[in-house]
Amino acid sequence: MATDAAGLMTGSERFDVREFARTAVGTHRDRLDLEAVTARPLPPEAARAVRVLRDLEAATMDRLRNVLVTATHKDARVTAFLVSWAFEKFWIADALTAIIEAQPAASTMVPESTDAAPGRGRAQRRATRGPVRRSLSGFLAGEAIVAVHVTSGLVDDWMLRAAYERVIEQSDNPEIARALGEVVDLKARHSRFFEEEAVHRLLESPRAVRLTRRELRRDVLPIGAAALPRADSAFFTDFTFGGDGGALRARRVTASVADLPGMDDGTIRAVGLRLAA
Repeated sequence: MATDAAGLMTGSERFDVREFARTAVGTHRDRLDLEAVTARPLPPEAARAVRVLRDLEAATMDRLRNVLVTATHKDARVTAFLVSWAFEKFWIADALTAIIEAQPAASTMVPESTDAAPGRGRAQRRATRGPVRRSLSGFLAGEAIVAVHVTSGLVDDWMLRAAYERVIEQSDNPEIARALGEVVDLKARHSRFFEEEAVHRLLESPRAVRLTRRELRRDVLPIGAAALPRADSAFFTDFTFGGDGGALRARRVTASVADLPGMDDGTIRAVGLRLAA
């Protein structure tokens, strides 16, 4: 499927949800050469980033639980996609666990602080609401909530892709680069679906645009970041979006958000501020 300079889709080919379900990728361990991973470990920062990425990928089931108590569960196409999406993300997290286990223990040390990320009190509380409150707010939003879910899924994918690319840049291990490149390719397929649905729904409904703007301004991204320890949340942002290379990655994400239908300057700035290292 063709994309423009910002990475957004062009053309009319529709994402094939049935084909995605048929070809969903399970375990990666049978393709991982863990001896090669161990022989040339990641630098400590990159190893820690893989652990944080594992935690973010593993947040999928909580996300699915919260999404499917809203009107999104009534959309058969989106629900069918999310089932296979969750399946692939489970096994991505498992592959990252295998890579982590092959690293020196100190490289992926869990920080002492387990406090919620700083400066996110209200947003953090919103992001960790249980399914009952999610269901009530989703009921009030109606069908437009689907646009919110697919758009936040898309922005989440863009942010995680940037982090994977940063890890690959830091690694001099061909096996790790291959394995993470495979993950990036899988997630690109997720992004194609989210993008197709987001663009369609934002173009179709002014209400969906308003709700999506509001949520992107208020939500904690990437998905699952609200549950990370304070140190991990700050580390993820600095590792991915710090320095000149990180600033370029941040600009790419904000430019892609800007290219989505209906996104205003306030929303773009809010996303950009979250990426500021």
